Amino acid sequence: MQRISERSSSREIFSGLYAPAPLAARADGRGFKKLLQGKRKPYDIDFARSMVRAIEGIFSDSGLAPAFAFTFSDEVSLIYLEAPLAGRVEKIDSLVAGYLSAALSLETGRIATMDCRTIPLCREEIRGYLVERQNETWRNHVFSYGFYMLRDEGLDPIQAMGRLRGMAEPEIHELVFQKGINLARTPAWERRGVMVYRKDGMLKSDWELPLLSSAEGPAYLEKISGIECSRH
Repeated sequence: MQRISERSSSREIFSGLYAPAPLAARADGRGFKKLLQGKRKPYDIDFARSMVRAIEGIFSDSGLAPAFAFTFSDEVSLIYLEAPLAGRVEKIDSLVAGYLSAALSLETGRIATMDCRTIPLCREEIRGYLVERQNETWRNHVFSYGFYMLRDEGLDPIQAMGRLRGMAEPEIHELVFQKGINLARTPAWERRGVMVYRKDGMLKSDWELPLLSSAEGPAYLEKISGIECSRH
């Protein structure tokens, strides 16, 4: 008769799912509303620094060190050129989410919860993936400023969300500009995200990223990771 431990192991979901390298492990904050209570809106530099320090812990303390990491808002993308944990997806997802949740909780003094998913990539797709996430950084930037601008005008959260859903991105940009804020001149880390990487044995965080979709993008990624990226 099969033992209970053997039967339960055979029923483990995703235990046999493996992802080849390179890959991205992307973590997102879950229910961060309470975590961000009392923080400056739409962006808080102290919270951003806490995110970066939590990511630095991934490099130095977790045994899950990626080649480099990109972060904005409550999102983190860890880029691996070699698969951690033999590429076991359930372990990558659970341990990355668990470590970042714990590290961010310690950093902020409040319970933080993050989830994670694994995205297999070809080397030729790494730059494209990061361009996509940086584009999302900009969209989040425009939307966040628009949302809190409307909140300052007296709209409640539901009303502000409803107003923004009917507006194109350039319209939100113009709304914010009319209130005296030029989104093209806000801090670079708000618009373009932050990169964390190890260079010459030292952990570095870059808060002044170039546009990765521009001609500077491939050279920048090659500098921080050693991978060659298409110039096209």
